[in-house]
Amino acid sequence: MDLFNIQKSIRDLNFDGWLFYDFANRDLISYRILGLDEHKHTSRRWFYFIPSEGNPQKILSKVEPKKLANLPGDEHYYLNWEELHGFLKKNLPKGSKIAMNYSPNNNIPYISTIDLGTGELIRSFGVEIVSSMDLIQEYEGLVKEDAFQTHMEAMPLMHEITIGAFEEIGRRLKLNDPNESFTEYDISQWMKTQMEKNGLDCMGSPPQVSVNEHAADPHFDPAFTTVDIKKGDIILIDSWAKLKKPGSIYYDFTMMAYAGTKIPPRYQEIWEIVRDARDLVVKVEKEKFIEGKECFGWELDKIARDFITEKGFGQYFIHRTGHSIGQEVHGNAVHLDSLETQDERRIVPYILHSVEPGIYLPDEGIGVRSEIDVYVDGNGIVEVTGPLQEDIFKIEC
Repeated sequence: MDLFNIQKSIRDLNFDGWLFYDFANRDLISYRILGLDEHKHTSRRWFYFIPSEGNPQKILSKVEPKKLANLPGDEHYYLNWEELHGFLKKNLPKGSKIAMNYSPNNNIPYISTIDLGTGELIRSFGVEIVSSMDLIQEYEGLVKEDAFQTHMEAMPLMHEITIGAFEEIGRRLKLNDPNESFTEYDISQWMKTQMEKNGLDCMGSPPQVSVNEHAADPHFDPAFTTVDIKKGDIILIDSWAKLKKPGSIYYDFTMMAYAGTKIPPRYQEIWEIVRDARDLVVKVEKEKFIEGKECFGWELDKIARDFITEKGFGQYFIHRTGHSIGQEVHGNAVHLDSLETQDERRIVPYILHSVEPGIYLPDEGIGVRSEIDVYVDGNGIVEVTGPLQEDIFKIEC
């Protein structure tokens, strides 16, 4: 934990402190920022208050007095709830503005980990609770150079496996054996096996392989409902994985294919709109940083959404344009979102995020998404971290 810089960041935001809280390992964000072992069981409440200046304050149960032993600060041990409340009241100055892992109106649920009752308790001491969203982004959401390299190591492996999956589909279709049919789930499991062989971890969530109307379901899961893959199918593969080593960062991308060589015109039309929306977002983000202008998550989402709406498909773009990427595939930094939430966080250096517009037409049996990962390095240079799919992949079968 970098106490000096955390306190400086608290002062820069004109906050009086940052109050961390956990019960039963519910807030993994706090564990990562504070450098705690998230795998050690916690059965009692603890609080850790970092004031804008001065010593941090630990409030711990006498049953688990060593929970924060690796952190600096003064220690206070409670036995009963009255003592717990007393220590909180004493160490949280009345009228102060204190950040907690909370999001007003639950706008950003990823970082909203305190429960309503705990919020009511802290406010009862005359304290104003403000969101720690910008602090979380700075101290848990950024992907520095060393961690970013793990993302780049996973990238070529992921692309090789996905292209391999398309080729495997073609190989099986060429057999043209009615007794050797195969499903979306079969290809998903084939990819999972390849990931394991290559030292990749998808954390129990194998790739999304979906065809036709299933591709029009953004979070389709072939483990529950699956169909055979046939010639003439539209095929979407969304996959995510990271290296099997601590601190690794996910690579997450989506590609589109067609089981044949003559792409249906309607499919081609939708693909070009999605692809162009994707590229427009990247173009604007690059321009913002080159010109030294602020760049917000909601803003990039709106650019893609407005473009797709102008093409007549706005109502069929039913999710945000992108999400933060970190040690979880959906990270805790800014998302490209003006739909599901209004993410007002800025995109800053060391942010890694996806760009993945999509158009979903279940009645036509068409679902198209193109997903890439974008990184802003320490110098503010915006780069796409893997190959850009320009054309629908044609599967020879």
